[in-house]
Amino acid sequence: MQNHLKAALLGASALLALTGPAAAADFVMRVSSPAPLSAIDPLSAWMEAFEAGVEAGSNGRIDVQLYPASQLGPIPATVEGVAMGTIEMTLPIIGFLSRLEPRFQVLDAGGLFDDERHALRTLSDPRVRAMLGEFGADAGVEPLVVLTSGQSFVVSRAPIDEPADLNGVKLRTGGATPLVNDPMIALGASPVSMPLGEALPALQTGTIDAATINASVAVGFNFADVAPNGTFLPGNFTVIGGLVNRDFLAMIGPDLEAVVRQAAEDAKTAYEARLDSGAQTLAAAWTNAGGAIHTFSDDGVAAYTAVTEPAVQAVIGANPQMQADYDLLRQAATDNR
Repeated sequence: MQNHLKAALLGASALLALTGPAAAADFVMRVSSPAPLSAIDPLSAWMEAFEAGVEAGSNGRIDVQLYPASQLGPIPATVEGVAMGTIEMTLPIIGFLSRLEPRFQVLDAGGLFDDERHALRTLSDPRVRAMLGEFGADAGVEPLVVLTSGQSFVVSRAPIDEPADLNGVKLRTGGATPLVNDPMIALGASPVSMPLGEALPALQTGTIDAATINASVAVGFNFADVAPNGTFLPGNFTVIGGLVNRDFLAMIGPDLEAVVRQAAEDAKTAYEARLDSGAQTLAAAWTNAGGAIHTFSDDGVAAYTAVTEPAVQAVIGANPQMQADYDLLRQAATDNR
């Protein structure tokens, strides 16, 4: 009887071993994003492909956990979290990274890219990647990837059909960098820097009149309910910096670090595959939600550029390091057309 009981217990143990939970990963990599995940957004495609690539390439040793829609807190808190090592990676718009490293703000310069495919080629250029790899070193961080997330999109309570309509508008911008704000000031707007999570309530209460975001955020968070007008800003693209903690990369060791870096690069394929369809689908989703899309006339584009370009160049010319970084970016953009 005792032998039968022992055999039964052994059999139960074997069954538990077969059906029990899988072994825990050696490392957890939390990835925060202020934007929601969607089936049409290119940046969402990158995040999901990155997650799959890291987990497969590490044979499950790294568990990538995606936290979209500011689940780990507002942008400034997640940027600080990466710098402190309490979060492994965050994907904010680039303007919020300049507090850690002023050189990041050069990526806010408008007029560099013709479209998002041109931006991808330029930002993937070895010269640009080498330059970006230096950013944030003193703060213990680096941009694992830099991508655009749509053309800059201004959602507003009242229509903005021409540059003159920005005059007097209280406008939420992403970060307090002069390259973002000075061109808007030159157009007569009053920039207000605030995290993404505060933009919708501020529009609802009338604290601001408009907000610069991107189409995926506008659709994902139903901005059309309170600010149904959307205007694309000529030559301006939302730039996202995938900020990663350097100590985390060192802790996982060179082999797994190589896996993470390769997965970040490989995930660009999924991102690029959704660039065209994503933009079209997001525009359709915005109008289906009751929003309207406004574009400047040819004369409006010329007027916008005539005002904003000198403001951009004035900021760049006042800082020798920024001028050198901008010149490298501009040359790479020219070479990748």
